[in-house]
Amino acid sequence: MVMKKRILLLPVIGLFAYVVLSSSASGAGATSGYNATGSETGLGNVTGCYANSSCHASAATAGITLSIELDSAGVVASSTATSGHYKPGYTYSIKIIGTNTTTNTLPKFGFQVSAITGSTAVTTPTNAGTFVTSSLPAGVQYTPANTNFVCNVVEHSTRLNPSSGTGGTGTVYTESFNWTAPAAGTGTVSIWAALNAVNDAPNGADAGDKWNTNKLVLTELSDVSVANVLSSISINAFPNPATTNLNLQLTGAEEGNYSLQVFDLSGRTMTTENLAVSGNHFVTTLNTANWAPGMYSVVLSKDGNTKAITVAKQ
Repeated sequence: MVMKKRILLLPVIGLFAYVVLSSSASGAGATSGYNATGSETGLGNVTGCYANSSCHASAATAGITLSIELDSAGVVASSTATSGHYKPGYTYSIKIIGTNTTTNTLPKFGFQVSAITGSTAVTTPTNAGTFVTSSLPAGVQYTPANTNFVCNVVEHSTRLNPSSGTGGTGTVYTESFNWTAPAAGTGTVSIWAALNAVNDAPNGADAGDKWNTNKLVLTELSDVSVANVLSSISINAFPNPATTNLNLQLTGAEEGNYSLQVFDLSGRTMTTENLAVSGNHFVTTLNTANWAPGMYSVVLSKDGNTKAITVAKQ
């Protein structure tokens, strides 16, 4: 059963659960015959959504940010820091979040995600855990490994609509599906993703499409007590997206000293603060005036336990 309690997995511009956005009507693996997440280097697979002169932009676009969240009770992973933890056998909701910060109009998107053992891409990787194939969202499919690629992937089966925006700057692309972590003793695993925001040209993929990739490295939790990640605390961010200031309200927090950090998608620390929480409802304000538009991870820590949420700056 999927745990209902959400633990944010920080955004990662490099968190690799690869999301591929395609102008084509079906997934990257189905139409092009390759794993574009970057998790495997054999069988002619390429990293990203570009395979030849007729396919999408030829290089990743920094203006397309990609982050990953892993949600469940008791475990936290950080896509911003590109690393985190998993509890063996737990079922998580993997959420990919892409944001268009370019001036291009990109009203549709696609993605591809894989999960492998280890933290680096190899010629023939070993799949880590299992994707839950039942009740996938509309427009999303599971494609098992075949003669063209080794990894099992979850990807789009049709051009997907953004979760907010109409394709211009600030448009956000999200999708969620479930993944069950591997058995105890597997060790480090990584989730790789690619996201492709497309201009929805009638003739299919072209150089106007923009994409990026990321990965998330997860270490196995050997002590389940570490899984206590401030689950009783609720973090509410407003306004979100922020403009010049971001308010953070903590509800259900025990009194004590907490560390608050904010990371951008490249893992760069934007701010670090020590919070002396003295009541059940605590509010602090962050100055976001100098933050570039995009996605950020807010990480709250105490006594080795962590809780995180994703926020946006417009």
